[in-house]
Amino acid sequence: MSDATPRHEAFTGWPPIPVQMADTPDAITLSEDGFSMPTIEVLTGRGFVTGKSGSGKSNTASVVAEELLAAGAPMLVVDADGEYYGLKESFELLHVGGDDRCDLQVSTAHAERLASVALDRQVPVILDLSGYRDPDEGREVVGAVVEALFARAAEARTPFLLLVEEAHEFIPEGGGLDDVGKTLVRVAKRGRKRGLGVCALSQRPASVSKEYITQCDWLVWHRLTWDNDTAVVSRILGSDAADEVQDLADGEAIVMTDWDGRTTRVRFRRKRTFDAGATPDLGGVETPDLKSVDDDLLADLAGVDREDESAESATDDDSPTASASGATESGTASASGAASATASGAGGGAGGGGAGGTDPASDPAWEAARFVTYLGGSLIAGFARAGAAAGRLGGRALRWTADALTRTPESQRRVEWLLPKLLLLLIGFALGATVATLL
Repeated sequence: MSDATPRHEAFTGWPPIPVQMADTPDAITLSEDGFSMPTIEVLTGRGFVTGKSGSGKSNTASVVAEELLAAGAPMLVVDADGEYYGLKESFELLHVGGDDRCDLQVSTAHAERLASVALDRQVPVILDLSGYRDPDEGREVVGAVVEALFARAAEARTPFLLLVEEAHEFIPEGGGLDDVGKTLVRVAKRGRKRGLGVCALSQRPASVSKEYITQCDWLVWHRLTWDNDTAVVSRILGSDAADEVQDLADGEAIVMTDWDGRTTRVRFRRKRTFDAGATPDLGGVETPDLKSVDDDLLADLAGVDREDESAESATDDDSPTASASGATESGTASASGAASATASGAGGGAGGGGAGGTDPASDPAWEAARFVTYLGGSLIAGFARAGAAAGRLGGRALRWTADALTRTPESQRRVEWLLPKLLLLLIGFALGATVATLL
């Protein structure tokens, strides 16, 4: 393949985006021999980086991040495996996630403030999902943060890149999109007008929504060998590229860029910061000193937790408490006094002395009811989580089965031949069952 093979007319129809970073260079250089890409196109466009394990996909994403950070450009990394904190060896980033390895542990309650920090204060952020014990919680945080970024970008209009690892987990092909996936696709379709770009990464392009890939204006294809994946390359770049992509060396890639209509073979440079995603060896890994963000920023973000605690405390203080009101004077043995004391729960008989107020919370029956309510709610929530997990596993199994069945053109034709017959067989069973029921 030629190093500069035109594919189609240069893409020039995008609306202008105001650039608020006067010192940012026009281009970022990504290889030792000088291959570069326009900074504004990377920040506000839609990118896709793919390649099988060990081909250089994550290294390329880190090189892009290093160059943008060195240029002072803002970004947020959705880090599925906890490997981007190595950027903190050279750059000040806010590292948030689900465990104490991060600068701050965050939940969906932090989404608005994180979006403000990233866009308004232009603090680079790593959202590390590897520490969440419940994967659904991490996914919900991603959805809330991306939604907040998209909404805030309409006012901020700051060139900003959202980099998403393991994109097939969020925008799968053929599995249907949940709210998080729909938000990411919406950013891909409409984010550029707000200055919000996105770059997705995945080892398996066949498993990523084609609705996303077809929106991309820069794509990086590292080595791919599975038939389903090379078929995607063939559909987009042609059969020659599909053959070539199987023989690429580590770090090499075929880069397709819409802004100049070119397809180029590139060897990306090695990342310069700590490689936190490297495979461990027997000698262990020595983590270098890492830079940290300002303590005032962390204190400001931690204020979300304090606000939540204050709100919960206020709710507890405002909750109604049962009190008894039917007090009778000491020494009064009238029937009406006894009835009043009995009705108010004072517990005193006729002629009983003192005020008679009791707290239902101290009643064993009340405590038992609260426990049963809590237990029932926990069981329902547990069943719901188990059902959701089973649904995700079933979806992955179906996608794996579909990939396996359609791995080659011959198997695809076999499936296409078999499906109508299976459909007719199911219809026959349904009609037979209906007739048997009527008879």
